[in-house]
Amino acid sequence: MQTEDPSGFENRPAYRRIGTYLIGLIVLVMAVSVFAYLSSMQVLGWQMPQFGLNTPFGAPGGNTSTPVSKGLYLYVSPNTRSYFSSIGGNYDRLLAPWRAYGKQRQISFKEITDPQELRNISEGVLILPSAVALSEQERVDLQAYRTQGGAILATWASGTRNEKGEWAGWQFLEGLGAISKGEIAQGAPAAAASVASAASLASATSPVSPTSLARYLILDGETPLTHSQAAGQRIWLGNASESLLRFSGKAGAARIMDWGRVQDAERKNEAAVLYAEPSAESGRSAVFAFAESAWEAQPYPIYSLVDDTLSWLQRRPALVRAAWPEGKYAAQIIEMDTEQGFPNALRFAAMIRSISYRGSFYMLTSVARQFPEETKTLARDYDVGYHGDVHEGFKGQSAGQQEKRLNTMRADMKSIINDTAALTGFRAPLEAYDDTTQLMLQKAGFLHHLTDPGSTEGRLPAFVKLDGVSNDKAMVLLPRTQRDDLNLSKEQLDVEQTKQALIADAETSRQMGALGILSVHSQNFEENSTLAQAFPAYLAYLTANRNTIWLASATQVANWWHERDRLKLSSTVKGRRIEFDMTITGDKPLENASLILMLPQKGQLPSVLGLKIGTPKASIKRIDDYRVAIVFDALEPGNYAYQVVFN
Repeated sequence: MQTEDPSGFENRPAYRRIGTYLIGLIVLVMAVSVFAYLSSMQVLGWQMPQFGLNTPFGAPGGNTSTPVSKGLYLYVSPNTRSYFSSIGGNYDRLLAPWRAYGKQRQISFKEITDPQELRNISEGVLILPSAVALSEQERVDLQAYRTQGGAILATWASGTRNEKGEWAGWQFLEGLGAISKGEIAQGAPAAAASVASAASLASATSPVSPTSLARYLILDGETPLTHSQAAGQRIWLGNASESLLRFSGKAGAARIMDWGRVQDAERKNEAAVLYAEPSAESGRSAVFAFAESAWEAQPYPIYSLVDDTLSWLQRRPALVRAAWPEGKYAAQIIEMDTEQGFPNALRFAAMIRSISYRGSFYMLTSVARQFPEETKTLARDYDVGYHGDVHEGFKGQSAGQQEKRLNTMRADMKSIINDTAALTGFRAPLEAYDDTTQLMLQKAGFLHHLTDPGSTEGRLPAFVKLDGVSNDKAMVLLPRTQRDDLNLSKEQLDVEQTKQALIADAETSRQMGALGILSVHSQNFEENSTLAQAFPAYLAYLTANRNTIWLASATQVANWWHERDRLKLSSTVKGRRIEFDMTITGDKPLENASLILMLPQKGQLPSVLGLKIGTPKASIKRIDDYRVAIVFDALEPGNYAYQVVFN
């Protein structure tokens, strides 16, 4: 066998002199460098991509809560399968969404098909996918499983029938924290049967078109089961024949409403996603008031809901940026479109001043020029923005026309007020605007636009970002989220009914942790008008709830949204402990920032410890048994590291 002469090394080709091991070493050095760079950037607040987990609905600034596969069980109930088969249905139709979810999330469930296996599991999360028919022994085993610490997620009408398919009542779900209030009437023949008769449940027939408009799942914000999605997020539940059920309970995370997020008065205390933890020893439970067939319309936001639900059931703590400052749970803006009846704005101003509130006024400038003294008074003491030059929508007009109108309205205000630099808000007449309007506003330096209810799917502010516009100059959309005076007028409500409607809308917004915006038109605020008579009761409600509602002007909310964006959060869950880093960008302190922490144990308050010398202290503000706010007075620009420990 011929060997190579070592003395011929200098004559070897370059690639043979290097050697393959050196190439591997170079690759290794490069990989380590990239890893070190990404790690340092993550410490500084960058969010590393979560491949296969992101959806358009993910909330920035928090940790992903997609659960691990360990201890996840899917109970394929043989009695339920037999029941659906007996009525011409197909149980696999309701199991398929869970299997699709597991595949998309790259997690696996252990499917249990033998009821006796229920006695062999003692911990983890057991899912009952529309398990309508359960025997008495199954109920006993499931209760024992939960009593010893196991968690249960039940959907739709689980446990409402016995093993023979006979009606058994709602006691099983009530034991999981969901008190039945019936179902949402749909009026369509295929779905007219109640859950008690269930002649068409899980049938193979085509979906029906419900007459009820209440087919949207509206999420509460920053709850243990919904923290990865925006407050007020709409999820269309489709037209499946399975009824949407009505439940109430001690803790809810979502409700079924119409597109406008208006809930019937008799259903104001109901929830469609509920959760419970009776004691420290027992397992947690969650109940969805809709069947898996409702997932088909918008599966990905439902997947995010399932992510958060399974993580909470697994007692994994979660941490997110709070939407609002000072540990407040919701925000409220009251604004007036100042048009005809301009002097009524002073009556409105006096009312909101009585509760020490600085509201917002969007002025139609051609009318403001007729009332210069009133305009100066409002601009001095309140938040003032533009409502256009004349009462005509901007939508559909050319860029040149819109730019000319914006210049005209600014010139109008300049003729009344010398310094208009602080006037950075806009509200289109008739809520009629388009993409061109947004572009023109951004180019003109406007910082917020109070828009229509359809401008966002959630009930939180949102950025409009243009190329070449810095983050601190990006315009903020503030979607009107409540019925305005025109909506209420169309309902022909009397004074008392108007009071209740105003308070109900504000209370719904508060419960959601959302941004509430009440819009009022000056022409509808005459001294003896229905709205003016009902308004003091509404203001009294806001005053009574000021400990949880941040009452702010539109400009304050837009400015806060920019300030909040300077906080970059990354967190790591280590068992039932969380370590988190915050980076504050910019060149000034961030005041009153808050984080929301989902607790792994009911009522168990944590300690927040700084991991660096001189780290600012945080205070803990209890929200309820399942959440706390971590509040910081002021944070200088820089990086901060903390550890959350549960005592």
